Amino acid sequence: MQRRSTETAHAVVTNPEHFHTQPTILACAWDILMAERGKRVNLDRLGPPAHIVEAEPFNPVLADFDSRAPRILTRIRHHVAPTGGDAA
Repeated sequence: MQRRSTETAHAVVTNPEHFHTQPTILACAWDILMAERGKRVNLDRLGPPAHIVEAEPFNPVLADFDSRAPRILTRIRHHVAPTGGDAA
């Protein structure tokens, strides 16, 4: 059972973007990991997280567009570019 709680605590601490709105869960996970190392944590003295986590939701459409945008823009520029003939 100890191994499972340590794995869960490690998952919480290494993914703060999922738990940044729940500081109690982060504190408990930190306590479990420190206890595993033989160290004690005074939760009353543990302050709020000192970093800012901004989790951006993953948008597969935007990610797909970002990967294709350079190729699309190159083709557009190729079709729009002047061909060197008489434009007048």
